[in-house]
Amino acid sequence: MTSDPSIEPVDPFDVTEPFERVARPVLTHGGLASFDPWAAERVPLREAIWPWGLRGLTETLEVIALAMIMFVAVRAVAHNYRVDGNSMVPSFHDGEALIVNRLAYRSLDLSWLPGVADGNWQPFGAPRQGDVVIFIAQRVPRERDFVKRIIALPGQTVEVKNGHVIINGIAYDEPYISAPPNYEYKPQTVPPGKLFVLGDNRNNSQDSHLMGMVDMAEVVGRVDLRYWPLHAAQVIQSEFGTPVAAAGNAPASRPAAGSAPRSMRLQPEVSPSL
Repeated sequence: MTSDPSIEPVDPFDVTEPFERVARPVLTHGGLASFDPWAAERVPLREAIWPWGLRGLTETLEVIALAMIMFVAVRAVAHNYRVDGNSMVPSFHDGEALIVNRLAYRSLDLSWLPGVADGNWQPFGAPRQGDVVIFIAQRVPRERDFVKRIIALPGQTVEVKNGHVIINGIAYDEPYISAPPNYEYKPQTVPPGKLFVLGDNRNNSQDSHLMGMVDMAEVVGRVDLRYWPLHAAQVIQSEFGTPVAAAGNAPASRPAAGSAPRSMRLQPEVSPSL
């Protein structure tokens, strides 16, 4: 039997090294190269760029693509905003963070289906009085988004008088406002595709009583959640006033002391958060 020239045989009767009973490699010049950490090793370019191989590269690209799809899908459904201003006090305060449902009020045209008379289908609901919405109030020179409460819907006649909002001749008591409005708004019927919105801080809000009706096309979505600060986190419910009297019998209401004058400088309402 021939022995490997690179292996040194061990004499079983040799007692000079009683604890070494295994073959030891003879480190020739070629053997040293395999143990030398500084020895040059040629690595294929493909492995140098991506050492995990083609399969690892494919899996990584799949994860990145899935993450991008999920990000786009979430942003299409919901968007987060930060309140910037005090026009919705006491319901919302400056610096609070909100989640807006961007699918709310979206409609689908089903008129192409046979037997469907009304093709305008809103699977996520239609606007309601008391909903809090985000809408684009200004596009130039820069876009500004406002947060307000829906007060009147298309076809309804709205009026502000004696410190009350009056809808179709009925005055409403609104417990969520900071103070009764110290202004008057003459009766106006909300046209189709429009909304009449007001801020809960009635005397410090740039809303429909100053800037007119809001086009439904400018509505970004409905505020569904407040998640910051944590102690105030909650699901936002639609809240509207209760009837108190007919318009002719509505009790006069005096604005609370210290309410802000209408001429004070107004701040942007909400700003998108990343």
